Amino acid sequence: MDSLIVLANLGDDKNSGSSEVSSAKQPLNIELTQAQRDSIAAVERANMIEERKNATISAGDLVSSYTSNEVAVDNNFKGKKFYVEGYIESIGKDILDDIYVTLKPGDLIRSVQCYIEDQDKVAQLRKGQKITVIGECDGLMMNVLMKNCKLVTNKKTCKQPLIQNSMFCFVNLVT
Repeated sequence: MDSLIVLANLGDDKNSGSSEVSSAKQPLNIELTQAQRDSIAAVERANMIEERKNATISAGDLVSSYTSNEVAVDNNFKGKKFYVEGYIESIGKDILDDIYVTLKPGDLIRSVQCYIEDQDKVAQLRKGQKITVIGECDGLMMNVLMKNCKLVTNKKTCKQPLIQNSMFCFVNLVT
């Protein structure tokens, strides 16, 4: 006849167990060198740039997509947050006094209308300037609407902005 013997420790004896297990529970305090921290920061920045690149659409491509099939584009974009980049066509307020910036798409009729709450930042913008916003797509009315937008730093940076204390560079002006 075969026998099976099982040994188990079901108790709560604080003195039992190996020292290896108790030392594994303690957090490791590893000090990184500056080069290691810089390397990690570079990898994180590269990942962030790649993520942003994959989540960015040009104003022209967004309008063109909506023009070709509004239903399909609503399924893919409406209610979702993503980056849109383009050149400023106009800056203004709607009838409810909400601030917006429209981006040129290359379409004669439609544009991308980005609603931005930060009045101080919008006041620094200029027509023809290339900007990138992140916001939530609200679908197509006359324009493609982007709600709750925030301005983000463009990929190209300048050494000195034209307006003192400005985070925006006016080096990408188009007439």
